[in-house]
Amino acid sequence: MEALFGIVRNLLFSGMMLVAGAAPLVVAADSDPGVALQLENAFTSVAEKAFPAVVVIVNKRVAHRPMYPNLPPQFQEWFGIPNTPMPDQGKRQAKPAPTPVGAGSGIIVREDGHILTNYHVVEGSDALEVRLSDGRTFDSDLDKDSVTIVGYDEQTDLAILKIGNGTIKGLPTLPFADSDKVKSGQWAIAVGAPYNLDHSVTVGVVSYKGRHDMRMTSFENYIQTDASINPGNSGGPLLNIRGEVMGVNEFIVTGGGMSRGSVGIGFAIASNLAKKVSDSLVEHGEVRRPFLGIGMQELTDDLKREFNVDHGVL
Repeated sequence: MEALFGIVRNLLFSGMMLVAGAAPLVVAADSDPGVALQLENAFTSVAEKAFPAVVVIVNKRVAHRPMYPNLPPQFQEWFGIPNTPMPDQGKRQAKPAPTPVGAGSGIIVREDGHILTNYHVVEGSDALEVRLSDGRTFDSDLDKDSVTIVGYDEQTDLAILKIGNGTIKGLPTLPFADSDKVKSGQWAIAVGAPYNLDHSVTVGVVSYKGRHDMRMTSFENYIQTDASINPGNSGGPLLNIRGEVMGVNEFIVTGGGMSRGSVGIGFAIASNLAKKVSDSLVEHGEVRRPFLGIGMQELTDDLKREFNVDHGVL
């Protein structure tokens, strides 16, 4: 086996390509890299287009201080001591500042500062910080109106933020692709802030589209990709080779145990669903859905008497 690996390695380093069922093709070291450069330029063009329209979102929360901070938690439980902040006791105390507990990404969808992201990126926040690629930062801990949550939809895990309190104009945006036309095997480019590495680019392909039984949200339409997505990519775009948003990155399959990194299986909310939800959140602050259905209930003894029947379904 080692000998076989050695042969393959030597062939690869000598510039020879092995094709199943075909004769070996020798590629000269000085061959024209034109095609490779065109593809490289396409990737760099997408990155240059996406960076100004992708933001980093930091979720900040206030840590509750226990009344007896040095007492072990099990003693607090045994003696019934609530894990609540200390009372004022007539003295003015400094309000604890919110601290970062997590970070994600977002997509500028309107020039006036509306940003699309995942709901779980901003869920439970006491303050939000939004960082743009040009270095501008908006922090609601310093100015509560600088970052506001316009609306969110837990049933699709999407949310809309707005930065700048109405003073922002002309921000770069990213267009949405028609996710119904996405095909397995086409290029997929993810942009986000994995592990606090702002504006990182990873490349892969669309592995599958139309995944819908993942049990993550109530309404599901996912694009599966092998582009590397990690914690911090949530809410960022999954782009096609034209720089259009095919999906909003949401979650990954991890290696289990202590490993939180991706194993090459990630999922993005399809752009057609994301656009419909984001438009509704911007316009109404919520998603308005009609519903038609039937709810069934077995007849209890009380219901049987009430309806004067012996059996059936309500």
